[in-house]
Amino acid sequence: MLRLGPLLLPWGPLLLGLGWLLAQQVAAAAARLGLGDARRAVTGLLLAALAAARAAFVLRHLDAYAGLGAMLDVRDRGFDAGVGWAVAVAGVALLVWRRASLRRSLPAAAGAGALLVLCAQAMLRLSAPSGQPPLPALALPALALPTLDGAPLQLAALRGEPLVLNLWATWCPPCRRELPMLVDAGHRAQGVRIVLVDQRESAAQVRGYLQAQQLQPRWLALDAGGALAARYQVPGFPTTLFFDADGTLQRMYVGELSAATLAQGIAALRGSGR
Repeated sequence: MLRLGPLLLPWGPLLLGLGWLLAQQVAAAAARLGLGDARRAVTGLLLAALAAARAAFVLRHLDAYAGLGAMLDVRDRGFDAGVGWAVAVAGVALLVWRRASLRRSLPAAAGAGALLVLCAQAMLRLSAPSGQPPLPALALPALALPTLDGAPLQLAALRGEPLVLNLWATWCPPCRRELPMLVDAGHRAQGVRIVLVDQRESAAQVRGYLQAQQLQPRWLALDAGGALAARYQVPGFPTTLFFDADGTLQRMYVGELSAATLAQGIAALRGSGR
């Protein structure tokens, strides 16, 4: 995520936008040299690749989407990158074969944009912390409705099966939107534990909110000091941490989850244990 003041912006769309801008500049320069104008083709290919990547992701997690509106809501950033790149490459090949005027300009423009995106992604991966700290030996108060009478939750004791920790707060709008889905998933999940960890709020605040919304999470803990957010350098909320059975952090998802992106993260955890 890129932090701009209070805003958190995902790198994926930003890099695609920069790649598209570079491709447009290269296409415009090629057009001025009489090599064919590929600007419209570049935009069309990007849209086709995004549509295909989204469609592939939705089809893979079709049972997690309640209707067409949810399928079209791309805020969960659910895309199949492999399908998107394949469609883009096939589209370039098809257009170059069918339109002689684009045989030099389109590969140059699309290639420049793709190279920028791929190089930037590689740099982000290389700059990421190499060794994430393991699940800490931290005891958090567990909130059991209607009273705070749950035994302290020992995080280190949760090793042995995949674990999902969702860091949230009642003041956070995207946290509130995803919370009912996470509560439902926590009750239905098999072989994985989904724990909601409220950040820096009192038991009374959290309990009052959950009772007002008629939500009863299976696992909920209070992190009044924000220890988990500090340990993993969480840039904002909601943030979901995916740990494998050994307590190793496999993925940090910053932003609002959908049922499909949650299922994707859990499936990756199960695959990592094979």
